[in-house]
Amino acid sequence: MHDDIRKQGALAARQGLTLWDCPYLRAHAMPGHTGESTAEWRARIEAWEAGWASEMKIRRPPKKMAEAVYESRE
Repeated sequence: MHDDIRKQGALAARQGLTLWDCPYLRAHAMPGHTGESTAEWRARIEAWEAGWASEMKIRRPPKKMAEAVYESRE
């Protein structure tokens, strides 16, 4: 449903942005300003964060995996 928002989150991760850079966390995008329901707003945040997180898994392997790769090179 929110594939475009998920893609925006992934792009933000590739650009080096953090979770705090989610555009839906800005005051002008919150339900009190937009008039949308809290549930819809939350769904947009979750979609953006899911895209961001999936990209970060690809770009930054878990610490143990990174350590194993480093140790295998020694």
